[in-house]
Amino acid sequence: MTVAILGPQPFCWLFTAYLLLRVCYLRRPTVILACCLSIVVAVGVCGSFKRQINRKTVVDRHPVTQVVKVLPDDIKVQDGFVTAIGTDRQTKTREALAFSVQDPQLLEQFHHLNRPTNWQLTGMIQPVMPATNENEFDLRRYYQQRRVYNQVRLDRPLVVSGVARWGLRDRCHCWRWQLSNYFSKMPEPLAGYCQQLIIGQGSPANEQLMTDVKRLGVIHLFCISGMHVVLLITILRWLGVYLWLDREVVDGILILALPFYLIIAGGAPSLIRAVIMAEAGLLQDILKLDRLDSWAMSLLIGMAWEPAVLLSLGGQLSYLLSFLLQVMDRQITALRQCLFLSAASLPAILSYVFEFHWLSLVISYPMIPLFSFILFPLVLVSAGTYWLVPMVGELVNQFLLLFQRLVGLVAQLPGEVVFGKPPFWMATVLFLLTLWCISNYRNARRWSVLVLAYFACFLVIRLPLNGEVAFVDIGQGDCIIIREPLNRRVMMIDTGGKLNFGRRQPVRTRDTATRTSINYLKSQGIDHIDTIYLSHRDADHIGYLPTVLQNMRVKRVAVPAGMEKQPVLTRKVGTVNQPQIIPVTDQHPNIDPNLKILHPFAPGEAKNEDSMVLTGRFGGKQFVFTGDLDRAGERAVLEHYPGLHADVLKLGHHGSRTASDERFLDRLHPQWGIISAGRFNRYHHPNDEVVTSLRQRQIRILSTQQYGMIRYVYTRQHGLWQTTLKGEELKWTLPNCLNN
Repeated sequence: MTVAILGPQPFCWLFTAYLLLRVCYLRRPTVILACCLSIVVAVGVCGSFKRQINRKTVVDRHPVTQVVKVLPDDIKVQDGFVTAIGTDRQTKTREALAFSVQDPQLLEQFHHLNRPTNWQLTGMIQPVMPATNENEFDLRRYYQQRRVYNQVRLDRPLVVSGVARWGLRDRCHCWRWQLSNYFSKMPEPLAGYCQQLIIGQGSPANEQLMTDVKRLGVIHLFCISGMHVVLLITILRWLGVYLWLDREVVDGILILALPFYLIIAGGAPSLIRAVIMAEAGLLQDILKLDRLDSWAMSLLIGMAWEPAVLLSLGGQLSYLLSFLLQVMDRQITALRQCLFLSAASLPAILSYVFEFHWLSLVISYPMIPLFSFILFPLVLVSAGTYWLVPMVGELVNQFLLLFQRLVGLVAQLPGEVVFGKPPFWMATVLFLLTLWCISNYRNARRWSVLVLAYFACFLVIRLPLNGEVAFVDIGQGDCIIIREPLNRRVMMIDTGGKLNFGRRQPVRTRDTATRTSINYLKSQGIDHIDTIYLSHRDADHIGYLPTVLQNMRVKRVAVPAGMEKQPVLTRKVGTVNQPQIIPVTDQHPNIDPNLKILHPFAPGEAKNEDSMVLTGRFGGKQFVFTGDLDRAGERAVLEHYPGLHADVLKLGHHGSRTASDERFLDRLHPQWGIISAGRFNRYHHPNDEVVTSLRQRQIRILSTQQYGMIRYVYTRQHGLWQTTLKGEELKWTLPNCLNN
């Protein structure tokens, strides 16, 4: 098995070497010395950050009893679940806390904690889980950027006591909580706008708006950034004039207040840059720095404060767009400036979002003045007057509702393109070509080269020469993606899903499928699925079907005969983007040429024993996919198909002992056994006996629990295995049978 590991480090070193050569070419000793010192400091800071991560991250899962300090704005209560970030009083390590609370009064107590408190914890501490699927959002990296290295699952009640001594930083966090509590009393969506634009706190009520503005490429307007700080400074200076305050007095107040606002507003990377540049601008007479020097200083300080600042989309866009604003020709019209900024940010956006809307190239032109001169000032006025004149806030709220409807309508207009994720070197080339075009924007040939480069990148992503069979790490469920070379045909076997065991689950706009299978398909430039094969009716196999239908164009859905009219399916299919439903048995003609249906033999109730069994040959290997078929069904399949063989067997029922009959294994004689099961699942899958049986037959085991997403990437009759994880990262999550 080969584990594919590819990172941007080689290209970063090449780019750094190129910058050094350019600096040396200037032949200015002061610049060369400053550049070398900056590189040394950056390497030292990054090395120290890496050592800190390794030192403070626990290596496994174990019981813990500790006292942590929790700030009020780090507590979130939603759907009977409490999450928080606390600092261990002894080790000073920041940890993510999570626990469920059934008592409504206790939930209210946590919701109204308005000061720093000490929590007595008893639970299980473990490292933060990394991304286990290709191109999945990496929660571990996100938390590390916030200096959070571990997470604790609590299993005992907490003893909460107040913190005796407060610092000025703690008081800023309390002010942030008070502002959030004040904003929450406003009507929606005004409350969400105030939280988002003033203190950088996301609101579930504005989740659809964030999806729409991200689709239109103007998400930066709704995240606290340089524009917000400039607008805030402009408004405060305007107020100072009307209060008869000297400009120097107002600037002095701003110089002192901005660092505190940085804490109150959440300290996002874009905000750190904006505050540093604003401070440099306010201290212009003392520092004697021009705008480009201020930008460079903000980058150095930002990287010293957060070494991974350029590894996030927000950090990249913040520094990139602000740099272009410093060096761009001042004579360029506002429309061209918006077009150039959109073009320059496109490679970074595609690397994280994988799609764009054609309107994103021009939508900023009307949106920026609307946001700067109307929306943001109205939100600030509403926030400042709602306690005294709530009628103003009510009127502004009606305007915001109209604005959201307008954004939603525009976002639904045709023009969305699923581009895919460009390889790092391609994204770098596209970015450099964009800068080359902007430097001489009147040269049409340069823009033609850029368009051709994007077209070539699009073809490389959308028409890959290889195919693959991917087993998605979807948790306790099944989801398999089969993609033929050149994306001639895309198929999915099961969608995954979550069992609720009779409990009412909260309605969410995003679920596990959104960040795993759907995210992966879009990263590969795929916006359609030819056929979805649903093996049977269990929720862990079909639960995410609505999500797939909402995000992908699906031609048809094949189900075991007898399942097509069951409410469990019809409710999920609905009426929007409804695909063709095809009930099948083993006598049904092949829907896709490379997949043959082996089971069921007759219509049934779509239970485990009626599971659809499929077989197909990809990259020189014969695959057999068995759903949750039981042992009796496996033996029946052998009777109907005595010559059946498999190189790769997707084990039935997640490795349960109800499947994987010994005669079935002996007859198929597979080389590889794939297990799709969730970590810490209540069924203890895979079963020890099944794993032992596989090893006795020298069948190599690949489990999504251990390796994350498992991919067989092939060209013609040859292929290789690639896994997202190496297999050692999550040993503490694995059952004993896989660790031995």
